Amino acid sequence: MKVQIDHKTDTWEELLNFLVKRPGSPRVYLMLLQLVLVMVYAFYLAEFSYGPADPGVIVKSMIMSAALLTVLTAPSVMLSTPQFISALTLLNAGVLMSSIPRDRWTDPGMVCGTMLLLSMISYARSTVHFVAVGGILLVSYSVLLIDRMHPEAILLVPALLCMTLVLLNRTGRFHEQTEHPVRPSSRSEAAHDSLTGLPNRAQFLEQVERIIQYRYVNKNFHFAILFIDLDGFKPINDTFGHKAGDIVLRQIAKVLQGCVRKGDLVGRYGGDEFTILLNNIKESSDTVRIAEILLSRIQTPIAVGETVRVGASIGIALSTNLHECAEDLIRDADAAMYRAKARGKNCFVISDQSDLSKAEVKERWKRITQFNWLLRNR
Repeated sequence: MKVQIDHKTDTWEELLNFLVKRPGSPRVYLMLLQLVLVMVYAFYLAEFSYGPADPGVIVKSMIMSAALLTVLTAPSVMLSTPQFISALTLLNAGVLMSSIPRDRWTDPGMVCGTMLLLSMISYARSTVHFVAVGGILLVSYSVLLIDRMHPEAILLVPALLCMTLVLLNRTGRFHEQTEHPVRPSSRSEAAHDSLTGLPNRAQFLEQVERIIQYRYVNKNFHFAILFIDLDGFKPINDTFGHKAGDIVLRQIAKVLQGCVRKGDLVGRYGGDEFTILLNNIKESSDTVRIAEILLSRIQTPIAVGETVRVGASIGIALSTNLHECAEDLIRDADAAMYRAKARGKNCFVISDQSDLSKAEVKERWKRITQFNWLLRNR
């Protein structure tokens, strides 16, 4: 079962509201760059007075129009792929380079077009693709400039190289943030549970808030919250004492950390309750697989003077749930956890929000609307 991602985006609504809900929308970004490149191409067509029936002009105009139409109508998930952006960049570069005479390559329009192409490929979110395609563009343009041997033309080479290095640096940082968007702040580094060393409730909620904010920028990014309550912990604590209970909690913390992936976050919510933030999940089956591993490994025997075992009830809330803040998702996962206990414990339940009252749904919609209004007016 896959995480449901709505690829049937209303293009025109997205164009009208990109500053409100999707400040990092690849569609709008690429559309603006493509429009300006079309304008540069049209300007030179008019200046060079190509005949309207010229076969080359017809073919190139159709290519530019098809590229713009594709950016407007293609699914957002395709627009985010490095392969698509690389192909779009090289297509535009081929049209521009084959349309403008070599002696005009230092014109402001052509310099602007080259910078636009470098900017376009910088959105690929892949350092490898940016280096490869950006290198092709820069080398091709530089060879033509150096061939003219004009001092003012040659000076463009280091300028474009500096721009490429800046974009490469930004691309690398963005790619790193995409893979590992959770970063502890200096203020929250000390906000750890003293017993287990895990992030405490406050820090965990802070990181979930950050990931929610990040998802407003990248709508294709999905995550999940796991709320874990230990089954059978209280009898151990009552029978063997608090020291034995502390040993169990520390051991469970290590088990949880050993089950998650790099970039995920494990926290102690309080008592015998733990929370996990799973980042960048592609399918809900990824979450199910990790939950099953957790249920199995949590039951590993623990020595506290005698050998004891605990189980776990796990509630899962996906980022596709209706939410505006971290507390909403935690409540959904907590409610799903209690449903897991009601089913006999030692199992997991994925929240479908069916237990939300109409009043709660209405209140969440209200908060989401207010949040979007703040984004629109910030």
